[in-house]
Amino acid sequence: MQAAGWTRIGKAQTRDGDDLLLRGEGRFAGDARAEGALWLHVLRSDHAAGEIRALDVAAAREAPGVHAVYTGADQDGLQPFALRYVPAGCEVAPTPFLPLATDRVRFAGEPVAAIVAESRDAALDAAELILLDIADAPAVTDARAAAVDGAPRVWADRPNLVFTQELGDRAAFEEACASADHVLTARLEISRVAAVALEPRNALATPLDGGRLHLRTGTQAPHRVKGEVAHVLGLDPGRIVVEAEHTGGSFGMRNGAYPEDVLVLMAAARLGRPVRWQATRSDSFLSDTQSREMSVDATLALDADGRFLALGVDGYAPVGAQLGQMAMHPMSSNMPGIVGVYRTPVLHTVMRGVFVNTMHMAPYRGAGRPEAIYIMERMVDLAAAALGLDPAELRRRNMIPAAAMPYATPLGYVYDSGDFEAALDTVLTAGDWAGFADRRADSQARGMLRGIGLAAAIEPAGGGPKGAQLPEFARIELDASGARLATGSGDAGQGHGTVFRQVLHDLLGWDGDVTVVAGDTDAVPKGVGTFGSRTMGAAGHAMATAAREIIAKATAQAARHLDVPEGEIAFADGSFKARGTNRVVTLHELCTAQGARFEAEAFVATDAGTLPNGAHLAEVEVDPETGAVQVLSYCVADDVGTVINPLLVEGQVHGGVAQGLGQALYETLTYDETGALLSGSFMDYALPRADDLPFIAVHHSPTPTRANALGAKGAGESGTVGALPAVMNAVCNALASAGAGPMDMPATPARVWAALNRKETP
Repeated sequence: MQAAGWTRIGKAQTRDGDDLLLRGEGRFAGDARAEGALWLHVLRSDHAAGEIRALDVAAAREAPGVHAVYTGADQDGLQPFALRYVPAGCEVAPTPFLPLATDRVRFAGEPVAAIVAESRDAALDAAELILLDIADAPAVTDARAAAVDGAPRVWADRPNLVFTQELGDRAAFEEACASADHVLTARLEISRVAAVALEPRNALATPLDGGRLHLRTGTQAPHRVKGEVAHVLGLDPGRIVVEAEHTGGSFGMRNGAYPEDVLVLMAAARLGRPVRWQATRSDSFLSDTQSREMSVDATLALDADGRFLALGVDGYAPVGAQLGQMAMHPMSSNMPGIVGVYRTPVLHTVMRGVFVNTMHMAPYRGAGRPEAIYIMERMVDLAAAALGLDPAELRRRNMIPAAAMPYATPLGYVYDSGDFEAALDTVLTAGDWAGFADRRADSQARGMLRGIGLAAAIEPAGGGPKGAQLPEFARIELDASGARLATGSGDAGQGHGTVFRQVLHDLLGWDGDVTVVAGDTDAVPKGVGTFGSRTMGAAGHAMATAAREIIAKATAQAARHLDVPEGEIAFADGSFKARGTNRVVTLHELCTAQGARFEAEAFVATDAGTLPNGAHLAEVEVDPETGAVQVLSYCVADDVGTVINPLLVEGQVHGGVAQGLGQALYETLTYDETGALLSGSFMDYALPRADDLPFIAVHHSPTPTRANALGAKGAGESGTVGALPAVMNAVCNALASAGAGPMDMPATPARVWAALNRKETP
């Protein structure tokens, strides 16, 4: 992909490549073709728990068009998926997580057999011939229930309690609560949701010469997928090539390898033919990683003036039936950041991860940060109501001031920059906080309930505390034909190619063609991936490092061209100038007119993670007759550090807010007592539609970070982090005006109506 005429950092630039998508010419994994490709179908368990008493595939193997049928007995040589994350301070034994179930099934949707045939229809017909007999066993899908003694065990050889992570000072917390003037407690339930990507997961495996295998799939981390599938298959990673181009949504769900990736590669290697698999939407609901769910008892202690003294959290969260690569991450990774933007001297948290009979958990847009900020921001609103204080004033009274930066939180995060009060002031003005009483009166006159909600959010992005950063790769090549950038952080729909070109133009003043290469582990030898709002910090830092090396190399060439000593050359805005003269040559001219060629690469980590932050304000109206909630307005003041491209930043914030609003009002994955998924289609799993969203006003409130060369903070997840609490605070504020609530998400019409009518919440 090539383009020219790019603007500098800080200027709006429309996203290149969208014309292809608008014309239906996107190159998604499902669009890829390979001559002679076979189709792989996965037979899944319809039981959430039970022993496999019989699995007879003989008839299926003899069916027309069938080339192979694989079961758990055909996984010789395969290694279990490896854990990529274990909560700090915890020891956890991995589960034997293989692509296909062996003796038992542990969640509805678990792969039991894989049929490889000439066509999808042939594979489906053969699947009907498989005799699968499962002795049904009791299942448990609620983390609190699963942690109780006597609950059905997901794994017979180990308890359901996977880990208990305790952080902070318990004695100091208890002492603070004992001496506090006010102690607020609440049980908060956070719902389980699915990522619901526009393009379902898919994979195409193709054998290559020399025993290599090529995997085409939609992913945000090709190098990570390469390493994981190579590990499971027991192959040298050099034998695997992973390629991703367009990806129709990822949001963390496509941040690693899945059993189906391994199965198509295994089948392709054994059969010597390309093999493809593509999920149906039903497959996605059953087998895509899930996220967010937790149940916590939160305690906030305050003094007589409403100053925060201590925060305590005691919680339970499901990890699923298997310990997937990142299954323990969402519920534990951001507990150190749960105090948010507030001076809270004492923090104590206990979080328990629990086996349940469901698909396993993994990061989803925000990866634990929305949950943590939700807990804090709901407690702030509950405290404001209990103390009779304005929620904005209570926040302001406890906010960390800009003058205190850098600021160390009780559990080790260091906020290097941010002006939290300025962001709060921006949304209070933009959202007309002062005029809300008049608008509420207008709604009441029409028989409606109006509510307003605030959230002040901060999130660790790109690695969190200093020293936890992963490196990223960038290689820059310049010659007469143009510029080429290879990077390990690919584009999963965010528009990274556009901003990479802007950064390259800013770093080197390059005004010619730029080709961006990403998403191909053969073309880009190293890389980590796009996740955790890390890309502009991590990839931008690597680009800046490589650019400095190119400038150093080009300085000598420019000195020879201008016939001055190298020490007399200064570089700025893409030009080399001989000091004290008017002699100038651009980097572009050195390549085009002089035939020079420059290249440099870097695989480096940033100095620290970043802390994007901001304030959100939502206003809603509730129909008490039906319980329907309408979001009337939404505004954000966002601090993403250096704003590379304001247009794309605002698009990222809009998308994040939409996903947070969706969870707050509509989305939830629901299981029955047998472990069957009840919300396994769009008939039962509600998503926000365009007409459910208000105009989302985004105001930039940047304070550049010193953690990376660009001063950029993460932007991809900040909208979701603030949206969950802002919307739910607004709904609860509306309910409170009628003497009802508070309630937990999702605020569906039925649940809101029940809360208003003091009936049991469905």
